[in-house]
Amino acid sequence: MVISKVNLNALVRPKIFWPSIIILLIVCFSLYILKEKEKSLRVAKELELQQTVEEKKVVENNLVDAKKEITARKEAETQLLSVTKEKQVLEARVKELTAALPKQIELEKIVIKTTHELIGKVLAFDKEHAFVVVDLGSGNNLKLGDILSVYRNDKFIGKVQVEKVDEKTAAAAILSPWKNVEFKESDMVKKL
Repeated sequence: MVISKVNLNALVRPKIFWPSIIILLIVCFSLYILKEKEKSLRVAKELELQQTVEEKKVVENNLVDAKKEITARKEAETQLLSVTKEKQVLEARVKELTAALPKQIELEKIVIKTTHELIGKVLAFDKEHAFVVVDLGSGNNLKLGDILSVYRNDKFIGKVQVEKVDEKTAAAAILSPWKNVEFKESDMVKKL
């Protein structure tokens, strides 16, 4: 084996040394740039992977929701079929019952009674106790709680409510919106 001696002085010469240093720096800088590009590419791919994982989760959730909707739809279809069968049975039963009915049905006579408005007049007015006495009573089918409208010269002036009824007369309290109205004897009262 032959070992040759390397002349270090020759290597250290400025013609070889500085260009070698520059080449080494360029190589190191190039490797550093490649490493940074690879690092930024890796970060971008990790972000893309993370976004893809999130999109996958959304799709999985949508799939679960779709499965629930499909299950609910199947249940609704089952119920619809059941109701449809029940409807068909009921329609068949209605046809049977309809066929068993007589073709003509005779109704009882309908009697229509005409109603006349009940008209009377004020016999007395008590402003202090807010009531009037009218010439209508139980003989005119007037009942407790009936509302009577009061008119003067065919103009509406107020309403009263029957509180006491005799055969031919009745006492009626003046309703609150018309407490300040001056009723007079011979004002007309109507029960509609």
